[in-house]
Amino acid sequence: MFVGDLLHSPVQILRHGCSSCFCLDPGQAARTRQRVLQRAAEGRALVVPAHFGGAGAVEVREAAHGFSLHRWAA
Repeated sequence: MFVGDLLHSPVQILRHGCSSCFCLDPGQAARTRQRVLQRAAEGRALVVPAHFGGAGAVEVREAAHGFSLHRWAA
């Protein structure tokens, strides 16, 4: 699932409420990240953001208080 500018750091997967300086509406950005990450977790989709360095895709899973990084694509 290509998420483009929705995520600027893996921290935003673990804490979807964290916004970067590029989020013009932090509240809406957090709600959108929550919705998209939920869909990715339910479908076990690889999340492909535009701005992560290194391994560029990660599988997201639901966790007790949000989401976790399950495995990085090689």
